[in-house]
Amino acid sequence: MPSARYFTVPVLSFVLTIVALTACADREDEVRSRIEKGVNQIMIVDTHEHLGPEKLRTERVMSLFTHLHYALSDMWADGLGRRMADSVFNASGASLADKWNTIAPYWNNTRNTAYNKVLTEAFSDLYGIDDVTEDTYEELSNRIQQANKPGWYHTVLKEKAGIELSITDTGLRGTGMNRDMFRAVLRLDEFLLMWDSFGDVEKKWGVSVQTLADWEYALEVAMDSLVALGFVGVKSGIAYNRTLRFEDFPRERVEQMFDRLRAEPELVNSQSWQQKKPVQDWMFDRIAKGCAKRDLAFQIHTGFFYDINRDVTQANPTNLTPLVMRNPGTRFVLMHCGYPYGRDLLAMAKNLPNVVTDMCWIYVISPSFAYEYLNEAIETLPADKVLGFGGDYGIPEGSYGHAKLCRRIVSRVLADKVLSGYWGEAEALAYARSILRDAPAKVFKLDLEN
Repeated sequence: MPSARYFTVPVLSFVLTIVALTACADREDEVRSRIEKGVNQIMIVDTHEHLGPEKLRTERVMSLFTHLHYALSDMWADGLGRRMADSVFNASGASLADKWNTIAPYWNNTRNTAYNKVLTEAFSDLYGIDDVTEDTYEELSNRIQQANKPGWYHTVLKEKAGIELSITDTGLRGTGMNRDMFRAVLRLDEFLLMWDSFGDVEKKWGVSVQTLADWEYALEVAMDSLVALGFVGVKSGIAYNRTLRFEDFPRERVEQMFDRLRAEPELVNSQSWQQKKPVQDWMFDRIAKGCAKRDLAFQIHTGFFYDINRDVTQANPTNLTPLVMRNPGTRFVLMHCGYPYGRDLLAMAKNLPNVVTDMCWIYVISPSFAYEYLNEAIETLPADKVLGFGGDYGIPEGSYGHAKLCRRIVSRVLADKVLSGYWGEAEALAYARSILRDAPAKVFKLDLEN
């Protein structure tokens, strides 16, 4: 029979290995727990929402079907007819059952997407309905309406989501937002002659327009007005309508095109953007210069779209490079990580001092993409060139679910960096505070309490 001593070294080695592995696992759990706790304590500055005044929400009847938001766009992509669905949702006589039957097959097909999962998790947390099914949609709708009272924004956004301040894109209604919780940006895409007539702009801003110089003056009036009204930046969603490649046309050519449009107003809406490009490009450059003049951030939608049947290549952020380089004094906030052109945008932000990258919307587009983007951003960009969260919802429930997902991913990225030896815990948490609070406050010139 073999002596027991032959088993002593292997057994001891095995035991020591188990002890070491257990210690490593315990340390990893402790690191992740501390990072998560630290990230969860940060009050977020949310860079992008579409929330309107709460008073307008409380005047409407709310239900599951007013709260689908991005989940509905996945259903469109799955084949749900948008016009048909809208006609059912907006029909005064349509019952909740009619609306459920309209979306039911598509809801089940899209249960796997992040749009869907974030929303259902928010419904579970806020309304106690763990799943959205044929058996629960009616009770969920009742609970949504019961909560539709003044103060719900504060409860959901500030108390539950930990959002100190949100920057919202809701037009001139932004002046009516509660300033304890909101600031606003304003779109000026009407000056690119995409859909508004001259008369609309003249009425809105009180300027008579006959020449290109008048049009430029009207823009100056609009930009001075938005500063006076307390807006903190300009937002452009023009990528939904055309390429982001803006050329530097000579003024003479722009004036010729403008004079023709002014003489024949019907061309404003009938001509393609390609035909109107000289005027559009010229005015977009004027907006950029106006932002620099007034020290305003210029938010620009880049990358993916909310709806369907769009050409995402026209929204590649690299298209903006010539414009950015012509306007070194403008703070360009390029939104949505340029998805799917994330590395292109990281390269731009690393190379161009006046480009800031904004991670608004991205966590619900693709959590794994958001993880990889933030992981690379840590390695490539100064901390104050990354804005870490924007909910991009028109409903506070969506913003809550998105913020929860954001904190989860940010915590995981930071902890992975700590465990890999890239940095220590204190540095990781300082970075979290920068991207979730300090950098947005700096970019949008916000005064926050410590």
